[in-house]
Amino acid sequence: MTDSSDTPSHDSPASSSGDDATQQSPLEVSEYSDTEQKIFDAALEEFARKGKDGARMQSIADAADINKAMLHYYFRGKDQLYADVFRHTMHRFMASFGASLIDAPTFAETLRAFIEGYVSFVRDNQLCVRLIVNENLAGGTLVAENVQRMKTTEGTPPQVMVQRIRTAVDEGEIRPVDPEHTILSIVSTCIFFFAMRPTVEALHDDASDWESFVTSRVDHIYKLIYYGLAPRTDKTATDNSADAD
Repeated sequence: MTDSSDTPSHDSPASSSGDDATQQSPLEVSEYSDTEQKIFDAALEEFARKGKDGARMQSIADAADINKAMLHYYFRGKDQLYADVFRHTMHRFMASFGASLIDAPTFAETLRAFIEGYVSFVRDNQLCVRLIVNENLAGGTLVAENVQRMKTTEGTPPQVMVQRIRTAVDEGEIRPVDPEHTILSIVSTCIFFFAMRPTVEALHDDASDWESFVTSRVDHIYKLIYYGLAPRTDKTATDNSADAD
């Protein structure tokens, strides 16, 4: 059992209360105490598997090896804990891309880094992904709040991709496309085969070796998206017109 002297750090979102707890940016990096990290890990699994309504604070306290009174000392209630765990999950998502996306010198390398980063996060953080999916199915209030902040914050993956797509269009590397529609298509392609894994394994013989399949899938998605964005040549335009006829 964790000692009750392990108190919340002043700089951590877990020690916030009132409106400040719900207003903290999901992009701020905070230091968590060992107890806070245990609570986050236990709560993530409980919320991901049972949803917010089905989750129980006692189960989270038991999994974190603390008593329920201490859990409420760190968090006033389940709603605050859920919101903080969701923000913590978004922190992890942002951090999973690292500097590879920002430092990529070309659009092609940026696109590959985005795809690899997204797929790696989904592969290695199934509970995080389940939490995000469940929140979407429940109405997505927290998803909307966090994604809106990402879209308007410099250096986040969505913001970097929007800027790189616009630059690639301006420089003629890719054809004119809507950046947000393009990102949506990329993200959808990256997450679908995880969300539908049993179906994918039934349809695709190579999926029996899942890790190799994921690696080959990343390469396929990259080529499909990158070459699909390639500028249209006169011959391509003619062929498309003929197909339309």
